[in-house]
Amino acid sequence: MSSLLLAAGCATTQPTPGPEDDTALYLSRFDRIWEVTLSVLEEDAIKVKSMDKGKGVIITSFVNYSVGHGAHHAIDEIAERPLVRLAIFTQVSYRLTISITPVSEMSTMVRVIATIEAYDSNMTKTWHQCPTKNVLEYRLQEKIRSRI
Repeated sequence: MSSLLLAAGCATTQPTPGPEDDTALYLSRFDRIWEVTLSVLEEDAIKVKSMDKGKGVIITSFVNYSVGHGAHHAIDEIAERPLVRLAIFTQVSYRLTISITPVSEMSTMVRVIATIEAYDSNMTKTWHQCPTKNVLEYRLQEKIRSRI
């Protein structure tokens, strides 16, 4: 019995992202966070659509998360499924809006907002916005954190 409790106590799990996970504070200068963020996006092959360093905003192009029959189930990994009756989602894409704000000389706040859309190829034949589960936001924050 005690070995079971010990094993359970040693198990590690990935924290479940929540609504607060779209914003993080880093103990680093604004310029360093800006550079690291752009580097992480480049490393992940996420193209920047626009950026304004003066305003601290980076907006990416849409990225294909999943295409084809697997997209119908892949959407559940990162978003809440849109409430579309008899929909068959064959593509899931996302865009990131990243706000980088200096808090002090040595600390910077980063907020990541994912806009996620799924294409219904069955009933509506249109894109539908999906509420995020903050998975993409959390992943980007963790990659930035690992580089600081």
